[in-house]
Amino acid sequence: PSTGDVLAIADHRGDGFPASISGARAPGSTMKIVTSAMLLDRGLVSADKVAECPAEVSWEGRTFKNLNGFKLDHETFATSFAQSCNTAFIKQIKPVNDIGALPKEAREVFGIGVEWKVGVATVDGKVPEATGPAAAAEYIGQGQIQMNPLTMASITATARTGVFRQPVVVKASMDDRELARASRAMKPSVAAQLVRMMKLTATSGTARGAMSAVGGSDKGAKTGSAEVDGAQNPDSWFTGFSGDVAAAAMVEGGGHGGDAAGPIVATVLNSG
Repeated sequence: PSTGDVLAIADHRGDGFPASISGARAPGSTMKIVTSAMLLDRGLVSADKVAECPAEVSWEGRTFKNLNGFKLDHETFATSFAQSCNTAFIKQIKPVNDIGALPKEAREVFGIGVEWKVGVATVDGKVPEATGPAAAAEYIGQGQIQMNPLTMASITATARTGVFRQPVVVKASMDDRELARASRAMKPSVAAQLVRMMKLTATSGTARGAMSAVGGSDKGAKTGSAEVDGAQNPDSWFTGFSGDVAAAAMVEGGGHGGDAAGPIVATVLNSG
């Protein structure tokens, strides 16, 4: 997070495809890090204020539900984030009233949508403008959004410090290339709330099981399960930080983020 330097990349595929840096898949609820930053930035939510989290909510003809139909009564937005409540996020689409809000936040603060020059071939993240049900899906990391573990690790690193630092595999001094920059830093109040919410997720939310193996108290995380058309099981996503290390992993068809991808990230964070 403090430098953008990539410490390690790993893939485990039979075809040799470097999915960790060249993949393009929906990241599921790990994207709620960016959505939360946008909502906090606009003053529509606050970590300590109650956020409505019903079992389901409809937007322009499509019904969205929480995992196993759970709901939260009179709980804070931080708790909705930690428990990965989809409906708490989708209910904010109407108050936002701007189809460009999420892509703008991703580009201006997290550097997603700006061309990265990492030093090796990579695929950049994508958060396109969307309308109708597709816009609601993007708020929870589905729809047309595309990410890979590299871009998600960077999103976590930005959340950790409040400043985007482009990931670097080969140092820029080797070829004098210019690194990508975000147009603005995250507001300090937004960064503080986001880190607090990620820490809550790691200690008492959906990431608790995996992150319990990570030592120390300076740790945070977010889980994600992304449904892919035609796939029997959703992709498992997990991203987290511990101190000055941020990491992300995706297991194709792995199911819940905390079950498959979570232990991988926890192992990496412990080794850092």
